[in-house]
Amino acid sequence: MNFKEKVRSSISNFIDIDLPDYPNRENKLNLYCDFIELMAVFSKRMDGISFGDIQIRFFGTKEYNSDKQKHRDEEWIVNLLHVIDERSKLFNENYPFDFKNSTCLNLKEDLSWKNKMYLGMLISSKLNIFNNFKTELSSEFEMISYHVLKNFLPPNTIIRAFGKNSYYSGNTKSKIRSLANELRLKTKEEALMGISDRSTQDRGLDIIGWIPFEDKCINQLIFLVQCTCAKNIGSKSFDTQIFKRYLEFYNSPQHFLFIPYSLIDTSRNKFYQEDFINDECLLFERKRILDIFNQKEAFLELKILKVVDAFLTQGTGIEEF
Repeated sequence: MNFKEKVRSSISNFIDIDLPDYPNRENKLNLYCDFIELMAVFSKRMDGISFGDIQIRFFGTKEYNSDKQKHRDEEWIVNLLHVIDERSKLFNENYPFDFKNSTCLNLKEDLSWKNKMYLGMLISSKLNIFNNFKTELSSEFEMISYHVLKNFLPPNTIIRAFGKNSYYSGNTKSKIRSLANELRLKTKEEALMGISDRSTQDRGLDIIGWIPFEDKCINQLIFLVQCTCAKNIGSKSFDTQIFKRYLEFYNSPQHFLFIPYSLIDTSRNKFYQEDFINDECLLFERKRILDIFNQKEAFLELKILKVVDAFLTQGTGIEEF
């Protein structure tokens, strides 16, 4: 399948979904809002996506046994639009949509590179729909996370890619031993022996960073980073913990999780699905990533921009709701 075929197939996948299926929908408002934003991306309607468009898309063929059921669905859509309104204010100029009078969502005509970066993360958070680009989007998201980590941590921090774009070569065991050698840490060989010699997987670690001292003492801050576009972010927030089995850390490492989802609930100043996230993990989601990432030239060279531009071009004119 060539690039254009992947684009058409991905758009077709999106069109085929009337109502995405997320268990316990009242606690997944942010995920449904992402879907509504995609409706605005692939629509040619000049007046934007309205309450009625969402209602038709989500419940157009639904038969109600009572007015109470219908009212519950309508109230839920109102709540979704409220979250979108909050999101438009939260992201401000980085938000790629206009939310006219807090009623109609429309894609902006002149998109900045940060707007397109937002769209890239929006697409990356829906790999079940855009699975034809799963490999490219996952790899590119690691690169974005790498730059964010570099901006976030002090200038003297050493940062190494360990996942798809690994700084280290060889199989998994070789990579872990090379990392241990650079950190001047001992490996737990008995645990490493349980890893197959044929394995080249990252074992849940995509990026590692550490702040060295001039004295070269191993008493130092170490950051273990997982980057994921997967839906099950709760379990992913524990992935880097496994490296405690492989390395004898002098200090407990800090754990970071990078995700392309928008999780900030501005009404509570908390994250959506917060109860599923490991409380020992520092989370970087869509808002934080956009705020910290400032390498415009680096972003313009990423393949994710090509995917976004293709969707913007090929998607325009689709009316199926």
